[in-house]
Amino acid sequence: MTANTKKWVVYIIESERGWGQKVDEKKFFESYKDAEAFVLKFNSQNDKPTVPDWYMYATEPVEWH
Repeated sequence: MTANTKKWVVYIIESERGWGQKVDEKKFFESYKDAEAFVLKFNSQNDKPTVPDWYMYATEPVEWH
């Protein structure tokens, strides 16, 4: 990775009632825009009116060092 190249990471979190949360996967992106688009698409599946006992979600992108 060169000094001018940033990488972005999005964490995929698994959440289960009674068990807590854990990082299930890390996804890497070359641009913030691509990472943000992934998050919006991934989290669009969480459209239930109540929180289910088990679900997964993507965090906001953060710069990877």
